[in-house]
Amino acid sequence: MAVLQRGSARPLHRRRAGRTAPKIRRDAYPGIHRTHLERAACTGWRGTPLLAFDKSPVPACRTASLSDLDAIRCLEVAEFEHLAYPYFVLRQLFELHGANWTVAEDGGEVCGYVLTAIGGDGTAWFLGFAVAAGCRGRGYGRALLEAALAQCRRARAEQVFVTVKPGNRSAYHLYKEVGFVWVDHEGTYFGPDEPRDVLVHKIYH
Repeated sequence: MAVLQRGSARPLHRRRAGRTAPKIRRDAYPGIHRTHLERAACTGWRGTPLLAFDKSPVPACRTASLSDLDAIRCLEVAEFEHLAYPYFVLRQLFELHGANWTVAEDGGEVCGYVLTAIGGDGTAWFLGFAVAAGCRGRGYGRALLEAALAQCRRARAEQVFVTVKPGNRSAYHLYKEVGFVWVDHEGTYFGPDEPRDVLVHKIYH
């Protein structure tokens, strides 16, 4: 997922030939939707119900700390190359907005981040967002965005803006999933040959 901010349980159903899945009392498995139970039920030896679920770990997100800046800088360079924030810019942005930054970890290592700036007028911006290549497709991007949006809501922000490079379909899809919509386009947002679309997420309190 290349995003530039300047840019269930899955039941396994097996059934023996000629046999039907047994009915399962919903209250026997609290917290699990009945449809999932019925789909997951199968008749094993002696008619024993079997439930099988693919349990994927929820990505761990937390507030960024000063010690995370080196990892954030490395991800910036890998993702944005010549448009990456220099370390000294990250350091000063952290002084202003670091309390609202979110990072994700994989195996104890920072593998993604959202750099959020929240103004006093109810407007927030995602100034940076990236996920390490090896962690893409595993839910980290969405988890980061949802955690960052939750932080904006707690701070009483009313709208959150982000920029994305035109044609970046994976980014558009992810932003759309969490509620962003297109509002503007600028052909030289980051200078010549660097166009960006502007998206917004409205927060209703």
